[in-house]
Amino acid sequence: MLRLAAVSAIVPAVIAFAPTSGSAQINARTLTLAGVSDCLAEAIATNAVADDGSAVTFSCNAGKARTLYNFLGNKIRIEVVQDRNGKFENRAFGNSACYHRIEDQSGKPADEFRCDLIMNIGDALTE
Repeated sequence: MLRLAAVSAIVPAVIAFAPTSGSAQINARTLTLAGVSDCLAEAIATNAVADDGSAVTFSCNAGKARTLYNFLGNKIRIEVVQDRNGKFENRAFGNSACYHRIEDQSGKPADEFRCDLIMNIGDALTE
């Protein structure tokens, strides 16, 4: 239960770090932070959170992942990767990444998005 409480505290923490000023400014950083927050919220709501002991991975798909992937496009170049699951255009940032699958395993066109947001926690939440 401690882990769930710690994970649930992340979304408000991300929002709290969003820059604020007297006048509302919408810029690439603000949009990207909103995309990260939306992805985290979706991952928590859909139980798409994996804890491997030293890191917690929050995964979002489809619309939320597409939005964050596109926001990252302002700063992060695409790396094209071909593997047994198909062909992907990846945008990696820190330990995290967003993926756009453009071909499936058989080479047919695809249009699928996923983001994995990874938070290294070390031994902090181990029992």
